[in-house]
Amino acid sequence: MDPKTTRSGLVTEVIQYIAGAIILLFGFIMICGVIASEETKLTVTKDLVLFLLLGVLPVLLGGWLLFVARKNTKLRRVDALENLVLQIASRNGGNLTATELAMHSKLSIMQANEVLERFTKQNVAYVKISDNGTYVYQFEGIVSQQDKDQAESLNSLIYKE
Repeated sequence: MDPKTTRSGLVTEVIQYIAGAIILLFGFIMICGVIASEETKLTVTKDLVLFLLLGVLPVLLGGWLLFVARKNTKLRRVDALENLVLQIASRNGGNLTATELAMHSKLSIMQANEVLERFTKQNVAYVKISDNGTYVYQFEGIVSQQDKDQAESLNSLIYKE
């Protein structure tokens, strides 16, 4: 992930959290004001319209902004975790165990297992079992520089004579 993109995403989330909280608070204050007012000179229809426009609508909008900000925060964290796992796997030649992932990240071994299992469900990695029974996750697409240099073009493989 590009740090600049991450920073702008974080700024957007913070703005959404702040705006959502302010709008939500405004709506609640307006609803409480309508409920607390004993006597108004407005008609029932006008009261209802003002209640909906200045109370309910801001509460819904503020709640939606908070929901979107929370969702974006979760997505950003998942992306950062996936990026970290792939970097660690790359440093280990494409092979990674849950214990190694836990050692090189802030994840517990249980969390590392769950993350690695998600990669297998996405067909990004597959499981191999070592002689001692340890699950080793082999990540597809992570190859050494030597393998990259020795790779042949599809054109030459297809039209090989």
